[in-house]
Amino acid sequence: MSALRPHQFYRDQINSLTAIPSLPVIASELMQITHDDNYSVQQMLPLIEKDPPLAMKILKIANSAYYGMQRKVESLRHALVIIGMKQLGDLSLGFSVMKTLSNDHNNQVLDWDKLWEHSAGVGHIAQMLQDHLDIQTGSSPYALGLLHDVGKIILYRLEPAKYAEVVEYALDHNTSTEEAEQLILGVNHMTVGAWVAEKWQLPQSIHDAIKFHHDPSGVENADIRITTALIQMANIVANLNSISFGKSFQRSIPREESGWLILREVSPKLADLDFERFVMGIEDEVDAIRDMVTLLGGK
Repeated sequence: MSALRPHQFYRDQINSLTAIPSLPVIASELMQITHDDNYSVQQMLPLIEKDPPLAMKILKIANSAYYGMQRKVESLRHALVIIGMKQLGDLSLGFSVMKTLSNDHNNQVLDWDKLWEHSAGVGHIAQMLQDHLDIQTGSSPYALGLLHDVGKIILYRLEPAKYAEVVEYALDHNTSTEEAEQLILGVNHMTVGAWVAEKWQLPQSIHDAIKFHHDPSGVENADIRITTALIQMANIVANLNSISFGKSFQRSIPREESGWLILREVSPKLADLDFERFVMGIEDEVDAIRDMVTLLGGK
C-alpha cells in the first residue's frame, strides 16, 4: 500500500480549476434566488424552464407514486404547488449538482448507477421517515439524500485507481467504505464532499448533510441537525435493504446512533416506531425507488 497523501493535497486539488468542474450556472442562479426568503414563483420557474432535462425530472418527481397524484401534473407551476417552493429549489439544485459530477463515469470498474440508486433511495426513505414521524424541517430530505455521498464521486475523480481499491478492500475485509477510504487514501468522502460544498458555496443544509451524515450530532443548527439525522437513519435503512453502493457495514443497532437520539427528542412517535418493521416495510418501496431512478434517467 502506497504512502497516504496529506489532506491538503486533496483540498488543493478540489480548489484547482481543473480537478473539479464549476457549479452549473442554473444552480448558481437558483442559490442566489433562494438565499432571499421572499423569492417568488416568477423568479424560480423561468430558471428551471431554461434546462428542459431538469424540468422533466421535476415533473416526473411530482407525478411519482410518492406524491400520490390522481391527475397528471403537466406544468412546472402545478409541480411547485405539489412539491413546495423550498423543496422545488432544493431538488433542482440537487439534480444539477449530481448531473455535473456524474457525467463522465462511463467506466466498468465502479457501478455509479448503484450510487445514484442509493442516493435517490436515501432521499426517498428520509422523506418517508419525516412524514411517518410528523417532523417539520426547513430543508428537503429528498434533496439532501441525493447529495449526501457526492464525496465518493469526488474521490473517484481525483484517485480513480485508488478508489476502485477502496471499494474492493471494503468488500474483501467486511468494513465500511469510509474506513477503507481513510486507510487507503487518508481522507474520507464526508470530508472531501464538505470541501466541495464549501467551494461551490452550497447551502449550509447540504454542506452539513454531506459532512455529518454518519454523525449528525456535529451539526450546530438545530433544524439542519434534525434533517441530517433523517439522512443518517434513511442511509441505514437503505443499506439494510441492499439499496447500497460499495460496502456499508453497520456495527451498531440504529437506536445507538446519534440520529436516532436526535429524532427521539423532536418526535414522540419515534418511541412507538417498530424500526425493524419499518425497515422490512421499505421492501415494498424498493421497486418504486428503482423505478424512480430509471424514470429520472439515472444521472
